[in-house]
Amino acid sequence: MGPTGAGKSTLISRAVGGTDIGVGHDLRSCTSEIRAVRCPHSDGERNIVLVDTPGFDDTFVTDTQILLNIANWLKKTYKQNVKLSGLLYLHRISDNRVAGTPLRNLNMFKELCGEDNFKNVILVTTMWDEVEEDVGLQREEELRNTFWQWMIKLGSSSHRFNDTEESARKIINSISVSPPGERYALQIQREMVDQHKPVHLTSAGKVVLDSFSSLFTSFKRLFKRIWKRPRRKKCNVSLDSRSLLFQRLSSLHSMASTATLCNSISDKSDCTTSSGSSYSGTCMEYDYGEALGFAITNLRLALNIANFVDAPCLEGAIIPSINIALTVAVSATVNNFSQI
Repeated sequence: MGPTGAGKSTLISRAVGGTDIGVGHDLRSCTSEIRAVRCPHSDGERNIVLVDTPGFDDTFVTDTQILLNIANWLKKTYKQNVKLSGLLYLHRISDNRVAGTPLRNLNMFKELCGEDNFKNVILVTTMWDEVEEDVGLQREEELRNTFWQWMIKLGSSSHRFNDTEESARKIINSISVSPPGERYALQIQREMVDQHKPVHLTSAGKVVLDSFSSLFTSFKRLFKRIWKRPRRKKCNVSLDSRSLLFQRLSSLHSMASTATLCNSISDKSDCTTSSGSSYSGTCMEYDYGEALGFAITNLRLALNIANFVDAPCLEGAIIPSINIALTVAVSATVNNFSQI
C-alpha cells in the first residue's frame, strides 16, 4: 500500500522477474483496481501472492472510493478465511516533507492495520535515485524517529527499495510468512466482519471523515476571507435576473446562509426577490462567481461523504444540485452572469 506514484507496481514487477504489470510513468495513477500477482518464494517450495492496491490521492478516483474498494476486498477475503502474512507501506524518499495527504494516508494505514499487526508491517522507502544520498539519509532518519517511530517500536521494520529484482526479493523475504492458522486479521477486517461495522464507522473510515471535516473548515475560512476583501467591479443586472441567480446560489450553497451571501453585496442599490423580501446592494459579478465555486466545492465534498456512508437518498439529492451548479458555471462568464 501507499500513495499514488510510490512504486507499488514497480516493486511487484521487479519481484516477479521484471514482468510489466502496469507501471505508471507520469502523474496519473496506474493501478485502478486491486490486483493479485503470484510469484515463487525463495525457498522454492511455495508461492507468495502480492496484492497491488490503488494509491490514495489517485488521479481519477476519490480517496473514499479507494478505501471502500480496499476495505471490501479485505472483508471478502477475511470471510473466506484468507489472512495476510504482511503489509508493505511504500513512501517516496523524494518527498521533502510528510504532511497533508501523505500524513493522512499513513494515519489511515495505521488504523486499517491495527497496532497488533504492526509487527507484520514493512515500511519501504522508494525513489532513492531522485535524491542526493545525504538528503535521503536525513529524511529517512526523520521518518524512523518521528512519523514511523511508534510503528517501529511495536515491531515494524524499514527497508529501502532500489528498483532492482534483488532489492524487491530482499524486502519480500524479510516478511515472516506464518502458517495460515497463525496469521492475524487486520483491524478493519475485524471491525467490518466480526463487529459488523460499516466502513465509515471503522477506525480507518473515521480518518477519512475527519479529513472531510478539516476540508470543510478550511474552505469556510478561505471564503470568509474572500467575502471580506475590497470590492472591485460593479455590473448592471435586471432585478429578475439577479433574483433568479440569488435563489439558485442560495439553494446550492451548502454551508453559507442566505444572509452570508447578502452581506457580500454592498449597499448601493435595492433589489427585491420574487418572494417579496428585499435586500440592499450592488451586484458583483465576481461575488457570484466565488459563491458558485464555493457551492460546487462543498457539494462535491458532500457527495463524497454521502457515497462513503452509503446514503443513496442523499446522493440523489446532491447530484442534481451539482449538475445545476456546473451548468451555471459553464454558462457564466464575467460578462454574462446577468443572462443566466
